[in-house]
Amino acid sequence: MPVSKVQFPFPIDGRAVPVFPKPIPIRWRDAAETKGFHLIARAKDRLHVVLACKICGKPTLKRISVVLGHNPECPHCITARRKAAAATVGAEFVARDPKGDRHYGVYRLACGHTDRRQHHRVEAAASGGHALSCEICLNERHAAEAEAQDWQLIGPSVRKNASYREYEHVCGHRQDVSVANMRSGDVDCAGCGESWTSKPSRLYILSFKLPGLDVIKLGFSSNPEFRMRQVQFDPTNTEGKVQRVVEIETGHRAICVEKALHSHIKAHRPDLIVPPELFRERIRTTSEIYHSHARSYISALLDAVEAGWDPTLHSISTSRTEPS
Repeated sequence: MPVSKVQFPFPIDGRAVPVFPKPIPIRWRDAAETKGFHLIARAKDRLHVVLACKICGKPTLKRISVVLGHNPECPHCITARRKAAAATVGAEFVARDPKGDRHYGVYRLACGHTDRRQHHRVEAAASGGHALSCEICLNERHAAEAEAQDWQLIGPSVRKNASYREYEHVCGHRQDVSVANMRSGDVDCAGCGESWTSKPSRLYILSFKLPGLDVIKLGFSSNPEFRMRQVQFDPTNTEGKVQRVVEIETGHRAICVEKALHSHIKAHRPDLIVPPELFRERIRTTSEIYHSHARSYISALLDAVEAGWDPTLHSISTSRTEPS
């Protein structure tokens, strides 16, 4: 049947909708009534109906299959709920998502900035009684904190860590720094500073003998020999040795690579990790201890680092370097 040229005298969901002049089956009306709506008329085509919400009274267009087989929702009530949630946290619901994602909307925040936000996060903030954070204001605050320490905020961190940002020092060197450390001024430039972060360092593999168990430790230090002696309660019992050393340009770079290597091993070979209860009475550390048969696997990772692999940015396939 061709579309009717007669339209409803009132807008439906904000637009003009043509009438579909056909009878309404009783079971359709009954289904709508049980689900919180009055069925007003058929509209657009044989598959659509106009419903009036029993709560707000406003009309909405729905497919009859939704009315019969599902639980239709009133978009006007949903919008009202979102507006109320936004008002609770000092914000304002402005519009639907310009990208067409029904889970998002455009909100004007209490600070005056507008941002695209998930509706459920706005409602969660309202129910929790806390304000919505503004990314623009947050970046401005981070930039001001960095400027106070003679740094410039560049943007998101190179490493995948939400607690870090990339900054540039007045000397031109760039590095990732935790937001908390930048705020407190507890930061040293790995380019021009004079602390351990800017001095050359080393990645190392240490080996130890425990009662009935040989283990290795992967870590970083400017002096692996000293670190090896430092972590042993009784060197005569654990017989610590430095098995391998890889030179790294700065301490800052060394700690970044070391942490990324531990994360890589945890993700790909958690079976190599030794539980703390098996070594904490012999070695002064709480983690980063691996079974001795992990040596070839970890050595392969260090080979890759020496060859230019950056574990803070990319993963690596180690299928050819698995220990036998």
